[in-house]
Amino acid sequence: MDGFRTALSKYAQFQGRSRRREYWGFMIVVWLIAIAIGLLYALSWAMVADSGDGNWLAAIALILGIGVGLALIVPTLSVGWRRCQDVGIPGAVALIGIAVPLVVYVIGLIPGNEGPNEYGPDPKA
Repeated sequence: MDGFRTALSKYAQFQGRSRRREYWGFMIVVWLIAIAIGLLYALSWAMVADSGDGNWLAAIALILGIGVGLALIVPTLSVGWRRCQDVGIPGAVALIGIAVPLVVYVIGLIPGNEGPNEYGPDPKA
């Protein structure tokens, strides 16, 4: 949860570096939110199939999903950007993560450069 709070506190900060702990702490919470919204949406479809009522829940889940997605796109991109820079890769590589998230997830597993690099001081120090 600390990684999520840290990433949100650096909402649109694309300079510097992020540790793996911050990146994965943020991403796990984002995934859990997405799963919860997905389950809410699935529940709405089960209600529709069972009783014909549940469209209201589907609408809430859809609005919630769009709202949360829009609210989290900038911090998701910025934490991925900083994570790339921690590894010594240009942050712009995180833009690939919009189309192919697996690229940034793999970068998220790589240990960061020890000591300062061209993107800033070591966040572990």
